[in-house]
Amino acid sequence: MLMAYNEQRQIFLPYQYSREALQRYRRQMKFYCPQCQQPVQLKIGKYNIPHFAHIANNSCVQLFAEGESKLHLQGKVQLFEWLRKLGYKVKLEPYLQKLSQRPDMLLIKEQKQIAIEFQCSTISHEKWLMRTSGYENNSIQPLWLFQTPQRQSTLGIQKISISPIMQKMIIATAQGLAYLVTYDANTTRFIYWTNLLHVHGHTFIGKVQELTIHKQHFPFYEPKSISKGEFHLYWQLYKKHCKQFVYQRLLHSKNGVQDTFLRSCYELRFALTAMPDYVGVPVKDEEAIPMFSIEWQTILHYFCCRLQIVPHELNEGNIRSFLIQQNVEVTNQSVQAIKNYGMVLAKSYKENDGFLDICEQVYVHLFAIATIY
Repeated sequence: MLMAYNEQRQIFLPYQYSREALQRYRRQMKFYCPQCQQPVQLKIGKYNIPHFAHIANNSCVQLFAEGESKLHLQGKVQLFEWLRKLGYKVKLEPYLQKLSQRPDMLLIKEQKQIAIEFQCSTISHEKWLMRTSGYENNSIQPLWLFQTPQRQSTLGIQKISISPIMQKMIIATAQGLAYLVTYDANTTRFIYWTNLLHVHGHTFIGKVQELTIHKQHFPFYEPKSISKGEFHLYWQLYKKHCKQFVYQRLLHSKNGVQDTFLRSCYELRFALTAMPDYVGVPVKDEEAIPMFSIEWQTILHYFCCRLQIVPHELNEGNIRSFLIQQNVEVTNQSVQAIKNYGMVLAKSYKENDGFLDICEQVYVHLFAIATIY
């Protein structure tokens, strides 16, 4: 822990002092845990940030993250000092007795409390949910800020892997653009994963940008939408992933002719090496369908072919029937995903010419908010 009380019941923050001063204070002063009031040890190692630790077998250990990593300690200090310099009233490691929880920081902003958790280690969904619910049930807004994964070292438009727990931190701008903010305590930079486009599973396509802590505002700055030219890079990456999916499906499918996707391709006379651009199209709400877009959209076209209609002519009854056939839960979001796909196709469909400008229509649907509304 980064703070303790001295004998005068004053808060003592060891990172604010030189190593020599701390060695002197350690000889002259006693320090106590602000939670259990028991004596704690001042640690002044050469590697870690100066901090306190409970004496072994102390019953308070469960409520303090003993053995915190250097990265976690220095990240908390950086973020705490950053918020103080911005003029906010912020507490470091306060113990919230009513919740029996201790956030890394507690920010008071316009009579609202914000619990900030800087997360460097893996956390289970159950523990995350328990802590988040504890805050929310007591009118405290939780803000989880994850340490930037070390594999994420490049900037620009790229394929990104986002773990399930980090996906819960994805937020949207007022215009509906999905993004994620992480913090890198190694470089003191906020990393923005912006304009996120879900591909499949943990895979996203996004534009990665950075902002130094000295230029960051709070609440965080919101990213702008990508341009039409930038979306062409998204489109190329997405279609590349579609080709990989088809290749892997063809290579590893054990169902042969019973594979609904491969069967639909055969009946529709789709060449697996050159699938048409109008299947494998990212649309809003498709996260509700647990299949890759190129799969469910190909099967949907075969479903429509048997009904002798095109996707944008499906009614809600048809859509629900299709979802049930594919063992997909019928929800407002899954129904809307198929409606969105039909809408994109309708806007790009020209009689006798088939589907034109599908890429541009997808960009308008996903990112050109002003064009739609």
